[in-house]
This record gives sequence, C-alpha cells and structure tokens, in this order.
Amino acid sequence: MVTDDFLQKIAELQKRLDGQLKNYPFPQQPEYLYDPLRYVLAGNAKRLRPVLLTLTGQAFGVDEDDLRHAALAVELLHNFTLVHDDIMDDDLLRHGQPTVQNKWDNATAILAGDGLFIEAHRAISRVRNNTQRVGAVFNDGALAVCVGQAYDKEYEENQTITLNDYLHMTEKKTGAMLSLCVEIPALLANQDEGVCSQLRKFGYDIGKGFQIQDDILEIFSDADEMGKSLGSDVIAQKQTALTLMARKMAQEQWSEFCQRSEGQPIDEKLTGMRTFFKDSGVYAETTAMAEEYFNNAVSDLVVIPDPGREELVAFTNFIKNRNY
Repeated sequence: MVTDDFLQKIAELQKRLDGQLKNYPFPQQPEYLYDPLRYVLAGNAKRLRPVLLTLTGQAFGVDEDDLRHAALAVELLHNFTLVHDDIMDDDLLRHGQPTVQNKWDNATAILAGDGLFIEAHRAISRVRNNTQRVGAVFNDGALAVCVGQAYDKEYEENQTITLNDYLHMTEKKTGAMLSLCVEIPALLANQDEGVCSQLRKFGYDIGKGFQIQDDILEIFSDADEMGKSLGSDVIAQKQTALTLMARKMAQEQWSEFCQRSEGQPIDEKLTGMRTFFKDSGVYAETTAMAEEYFNNAVSDLVVIPDPGREELVAFTNFIKNRNY
C-alpha cells in the first residue's frame, strides 16, 4: 500500500535530490562541456534511482554524507547512460526537453555523457566507508549497463530473439543500475554477501518489471506524460516485451500487421499497435508478466529490517503503479 505520508516523503526526497543535482558545482568554463551538463541535470527527471538508494540506506542506518555522495553518483551515472542512449536511438526528447544532440549536436552529447560518467566516479569515490568495495561494485554495475545496451543494439531487427534473451538483456541494462541502488547502501552498512546477493536479486526483479512496464508505456502513454519521445523503439525495430509477446502469442497475425503498417507515419502505426496488442491479449499478458516480477521484488526484501522494509515495499508499489 502506498500512503499519502509515503508519497509526501518521496516528493520531499525528489525535491532535495533535484536541488542538489541542479546546483551541482560544475565549473563555468569551458561552456562547451559544462553548459550541456547543467542542461541535462535541469530536466524534469523523477530521480527514482537515488530515491531508492536513499530509502535503502536509511533502512540500514547509513551515514548521511556517504548516502548523499552515493545517491548523486548513481543519478549522474544514470544520466550518462541516457545521454548516450539518446544518441544511439536518435531520440529527440528526454525529461520534457530536447535531448542534448537535438539541442546541440552528437559531438557535444558524446562529450557531455563522458563528463557525467567521470563526475559519477568522482562522487562515488567520496564515500568513506567500504570505499574500495563500493567502487568495485559501482564499476561492475556500470559495465553491466553497457553490456545490456550492447545486447539491445545487437537484437534490433533480429526476429530470432526470445523473451528469455530479452529478460537477460533487461537484467543488465535496467536491473544492474537498480541493483546498485540497493547493494551500495548495504555495503555502506557493512552487510554480508548473503544480504547483498538478495538485494541484487531485488534490483534484477524490479528492473525487469520496470523495463517491461516502460515498453508498455512507450506504446500506451503519451509523450507529454512520459517526457520523452514515443515510438523510437518501434522505428528502430527493437525487441520489446510487447513485440516479443506478440510473436509468441500471435506470430502470424503479428507478421501480417507489421507488413501492413510498414511505411506508415509513427502516430498511425502506434494507434494500430495499441489496438492489436489489446485485441490479441498481448497487452494483458505482458502486463501480468511485469506484475509477477514486481511481486518477486517485494519477496526479495525480506533481508531489509522494518520499518525500512515497509517503505521499500511501498516504493516497489509506487513504481508498479506509475503511468509515466
């Protein structure tokens, strides 16, 4: 259950983190590098990853300064991945504003992503407890995200990809970052490997649920709510939870739909996909799959002490019920 008090706490955490990121102490010069960095962090982001890290750290009683540095680090790392993803996917909108390569150019966006990546490492190096182990886990997670993105690109237009392949990719691309957000606070609190392993599983489970849900929202939401371009995965012929489920449940009909809709304007194609996914039962089945992973994530939280566990269950439900 997500209470009004919990929603208020989330809003306060988001506001605090947003302020820290929007006032991040970047130098003024050179403008070519630092203006885009400030621009990226000024977007209307949800800050879900540093919120998750903060809630987990509070459950374990982690030092506030260590928690602040780690929260900033994971959000800087996340924004690095978004800037470079937007280049690779040629997306035009992110966090309610033009993407960096859309506002400037690809060269500027590449350098901005590099700068965010380095700032993320500078931030994580400032934690004082278990610094070496935290840094190693941070790097492992960052590389896992790159591996996931590589699979995502490899899978484009590949009609042999299965749901299991997709879930493996998602565990890397989305789950690894969310795992960082719960494993790092555990390490800062000197928890053992058993606890860390269980929390990594939480990250993978909530990550799979989140990515499946994101695939659904990219088709069934709208650009204003999402704050980013819709349909870019469709244009790139990426393998999403919906398209893979369509191939599994109604392969012949899905193939016919793809042939009929080839060359259509994106808005028209999206409308047709919404109808197809709902009428074929693909939407319902894919939504149920996301629900299962969110339920698994809740079960993984048994290693979190109360009352922090209750807040993380509420956070999971908060994510599950999002509409953007």
